[in-house]
Amino acid sequence: MHREGDATDAAARPSAADGEPFDLPGGPDAVLLLHGLTGSPFEVRPVAEALAEQGMRCLAPRLAGHGGEVRDLARVGWREWVWQAGRELEKLRGARRTFLVGCSMGALVALAAAQEHPDRVDGLALLAPALRLQPAGALAGWLVRHTHFGKLLPPIPKAGSDVRDPEMRARNPCMTSIPVAAVGQLQELARHVDRLLPGVAAPALVLAGGRDHTVRLSGARRIARRIGSAPARLVVLPDSFHLLGIDVERDLVADEVSRFFAALPASSRKE
Repeated sequence: MHREGDATDAAARPSAADGEPFDLPGGPDAVLLLHGLTGSPFEVRPVAEALAEQGMRCLAPRLAGHGGEVRDLARVGWREWVWQAGRELEKLRGARRTFLVGCSMGALVALAAAQEHPDRVDGLALLAPALRLQPAGALAGWLVRHTHFGKLLPPIPKAGSDVRDPEMRARNPCMTSIPVAAVGQLQELARHVDRLLPGVAAPALVLAGGRDHTVRLSGARRIARRIGSAPARLVVLPDSFHLLGIDVERDLVADEVSRFFAALPASSRKE
């Protein structure tokens, strides 16, 4: 667990190019890490660095619509994120084992990609999966889907990211507002993932924040119960908000993911 004053604190380790895509070398195993809506690869950097220390290659792209203007994100549909994840998995072809780590929306994308490419994914670590949003987010998505008014709503300002750790919250280069259309796409993705869960064969670890203001714990529980490889282990981090990979219990998150992947058997697939 994170300790104040630790000279090797994970907060000091992400690169100066915070928020940029990265590819940490390693092998023979590989990991694709996917960030959340309005976020960036910064959200998964500490987890990636812990996995890289175990000898795994860690690839973290920036998902479509992110890293630019809010209007760019408003134009992107959820299928593009899933397609992009599949394309990134191809870059890891040849690894002995290939894993997916997803944060929030990225966890849903990871599940969809694992169902579409079962021969490419040997394990999943799902951090605060956004299957069920808290009421404010759920209402915004409903307005987009069911009313003309919802499509005319301006982007929703964000008061920073849902992170308890003040230093990481200040450093996190997330977008400052979220287009309502993107929330609608997130909910479309959630419904798609909920339907396909029984078809996801990859073993999974599900982690959730006990103080999450963005998604509901019931969504993580539902995934752990309904995924095809169930029952998945569900770990609730009692002191964390939403972005588990950079929050106050990030060291514990990284340790849980590292130990879970290390215990999974080698793939039997033929390249």
